[in-house]
This record gives sequence, structure tokens and C-alpha cells, in this order.
Amino acid sequence: MRVRRNHARMPPHSAPVLVGHRGWPAHWPENTLEGFAAAVGVGARWLECDVQVSADRVPFVCHDVSLKRTAGLDLNITATPAAKLDGVSIGEPERFGKRFATVKLARLSQLVQWLLQQSGVTQFVEIKRQSLRHRGLQPTVAAVMQELRVALDRCVVISFDHTCLDLARRQGARTIGWAVETANEQSHRIAADLQPDYLFTDERLFARMRAAIPGPWRWIVYHTESPERVLELADRGAYMVETNDIGTLLNDPRLQQT
Repeated sequence: MRVRRNHARMPPHSAPVLVGHRGWPAHWPENTLEGFAAAVGVGARWLECDVQVSADRVPFVCHDVSLKRTAGLDLNITATPAAKLDGVSIGEPERFGKRFATVKLARLSQLVQWLLQQSGVTQFVEIKRQSLRHRGLQPTVAAVMQELRVALDRCVVISFDHTCLDLARRQGARTIGWAVETANEQSHRIAADLQPDYLFTDERLFARMRAAIPGPWRWIVYHTESPERVLELADRGAYMVETNDIGTLLNDPRLQQT
């Protein structure tokens, strides 16, 4: 397949939609119900979370497969049963000390129930590759989709693994997003076959990715805390931009939606 390249600068866009990357981790522990609630409280309507699956195939909301960084515990989620993970504090003591000691690791089911109580909020749910490798493609996707079934209209299933997304769609996912890492013809072919609703990419790679992988999908760029960079990314064609500091950026007059 011949990759069509277009390096022309796009006409200026209005401010892109901002996404709370793992909630509001600039001020709250990441991937926590409390952090997501704080983001919604300051106006966020799009959030992103990560999911790892326990040894007994229970999905938990966490980015790292290890709890060392967020909980200070030498526990691997994929090798630990859910009963041992329930109640674990993930208040990120190295960043926040004891301030968030009561903040607990959440099951995906808890996040879904919280989401159903929010008005106009959509959650990007990333299935992590570590869980896909350790727990297997079919069991991991099935476990996540089982929890999302009551909120499929409120969730977008995303992953760096495109085979996972194809399976999720066949299991009921209405909207999917692929996180693409390489700007080449193979990625273009995969995107053309998969037809994701969204493509995600790192902000440093966005210009190259967008030129190499043209198509009808909407681009979401992760992540930046700079208002100037947000506007630059929008000018280059980003539909959404993820940020760790959703509250500050939503309050910036330069980024008000028009």
C-alpha cells in the first residue's frame, strides 16, 4: 500500500477537547476514583484509565503491572489474586507522602459504577499489554468486556495491541482507539483494516504519525501540560489532547471551547 504523505500545515483549529490522562495526576494519585472525581469536578468530560488483570482475571484500574511505584509494594498485579489487591492503598507515597493514604486500588467494576452516575462523561479504557501477555489475549479481553458491558455507550476501549481491539469489537465494544507507535506502511495497513474511531500517539511523534497514517480516524495526542503546546497540536490536527493537569488547562482562557 502506498502511504500518502501530506506535510502541509493544517489551518488553525479551535481548542481541542482535553482528556484527563489517568484522572488528574498532577494533584491526585493516578488512576483512582478520587482523581477521576476531582477531574470531573473541574469540568472534565473525557477521562483515560489503564487496566491490568489479576491472577484470577479480575480487572483493576492501574497503569503499571507492579504496585511498587503507586503503593510501595512489591506486588505484580497479574500474579496476585484479587482478594489480596482489594484494599491496597495506592496514594503514591513517594509523591504525596501520607496525604492520600486512604485512597485504594479500584476494580474496573467500581469505576464503571461510578461512571454510570456521571452526566456526559466518557472513559477511555486502555487494556495494558502486560496483562495481555501474562493472562492471555482471550481471557483478558473477555474479563474487561464483561465489566464494561453495562456502560459500552460511555466507554472507548483502547490499547497498543491492535489484535486486542479487534477482539474487543467482536465482543461488543462500540468504539475503539489504537495507540500507534510506528509511522510506517505496516501501521497504515493495520489502521486501514482495523478502522479505529481514534488513533493515539505521543505528542513528539504526532506530526510524523499523522502524515504517515492518513484516514478518517480522530487523533488523540498524549500528553502535555503546556497550553501553548495544546494549541500547537490542535493547529496540526489533533482532535483531543491528554493532560496530567486537566483542571489547570480547562481553566486556561486560551483553551476554552468555541
